[in-house]
Amino acid sequence: MMKQLLQKTAAPFAQFIRDTRASATVEAVLILPLLMAWFVGGFVFFDGFKNRNTALKATYTIGDILSRRTNGATEQYINNLQDLYDSLAYTSGTSALRVTSLTWNGKKHRVLWSHSTKGTLSVQTNDTVRGSAFRNRIPLMAIGERVILVESFTDYNPAFNIGWGHRVFENFVVTSPRFASCLSWDNGVDVPSC
Repeated sequence: MMKQLLQKTAAPFAQFIRDTRASATVEAVLILPLLMAWFVGGFVFFDGFKNRNTALKATYTIGDILSRRTNGATEQYINNLQDLYDSLAYTSGTSALRVTSLTWNGKKHRVLWSHSTKGTLSVQTNDTVRGSAFRNRIPLMAIGERVILVESFTDYNPAFNIGWGHRVFENFVVTSPRFASCLSWDNGVDVPSC
């Protein structure tokens, strides 16, 4: 008796599961929101990673330009590189560059000079470059070697809010000078030298 009652109760569900007829409208209503969410999410993630990659390539380009310079860098020159960076990275938000010349004495890094293009971004100091977190990001250097560190900070705001909100893409690129022993700082008063 109980078995027959269960079979009668389960029969409509079993028939529904075996039924292969469908309605395109019902299927579209069920799947379209998921498909649109997948499409928008894919667009946001692709756009975010594209922007991050573009910002990294622009940072490498700025580092390469600075590595080829034989004259001292000036504040105006670095600020012009900021404009170039904005053009190369297609920034839609705000961005900033920090350029630092470093040397290694065998035990610790020393800042020769540092300049940031935005007033809110502090320059690198000897204390900041001697921390273990910073030191682990710099490649091995020979004693007395001088390198150019270019850091970029680019705001990214996604087109749609899918839980991946505002981000700041930070890039850290170290380049050795190519045609001079270092990139000196020309402040208009002192004679730049390496």
